[in-house]
Amino acid sequence: MEQKLKFIEDLLKTIEIQINIVSNSKYFDANSKYWMNFTAEELIQRLNTEKFTLTQLKSISSGLLIYWKESISMDTELFWCELTKHNIRFERKDELNFALKKGRFRRVDIGMLARRNWGIMKNQDSIKCRFSEIEIKKIEVIISNDEKNRFEILTKCLEKSKIPQNKYLKFGECWAYFSNCNLWEQYFTKEEKDKLLDIWRSFNAN
Repeated sequence: MEQKLKFIEDLLKTIEIQINIVSNSKYFDANSKYWMNFTAEELIQRLNTEKFTLTQLKSISSGLLIYWKESISMDTELFWCELTKHNIRFERKDELNFALKKGRFRRVDIGMLARRNWGIMKNQDSIKCRFSEIEIKKIEVIISNDEKNRFEILTKCLEKSKIPQNKYLKFGECWAYFSNCNLWEQYFTKEEKDKLLDIWRSFNAN
C-alpha cells in the first residue's frame, strides 16, 4: 500500500512538472500545449478520484512518459532534470544514448529533433554531465551523417529523375527531414525541389 501511495505521489508530481514545462515552453505550439495540459489535468483528476492497482499505475506512467522518452529537446532535458531534483526515479530511455550505441537515430522524427535542437542543447550542463566531450562530438557526427545521407538520397533521385522502388519510404522520410529542419534552401534550388516533388507525385509502385 505504501509503495502504491508513493508511486501516485511521484506520478502527480511528474504531471505537475510536465504542465509547468509545457506551459512555459518556447517549442510547443498553442494547440500542442492545450492538448497536453488538458490530458494531464484529466489524469490528475482520475488519480485523485479513482482506484488503481500498482500495475495500472505503472501502465499510466508509461503512457505519460512516452513523449519525454522519445524526444530530444531542451524541454526534455529540463523535464528529466526536474524529476531527478525531486528524487523521482522513473527510468529514462535516452534517444541520444541509443544513437551513440547504434551510430544512428531510431526514427526519422527523432533525427529531426536532434538536428533542430542539438546546437542549443550541446552546451547545457545536463548534456555535459551525461556525456563526455568525445561522445558529444560523436553525436554531432551522427547528426551530420544523417543529414548527409538524406541529401545523397534526394540528389540521386533528382539525377535519375525517379525514385527506386526500394527507396520510396526513405524518400518520404528525407522530404520530411528537409522540410522540418528547413534545409531545402541550403541544398536545393526551388526548381530542383519542385522537380523532386514531381518525381514523388509521379512515382509508380508497380
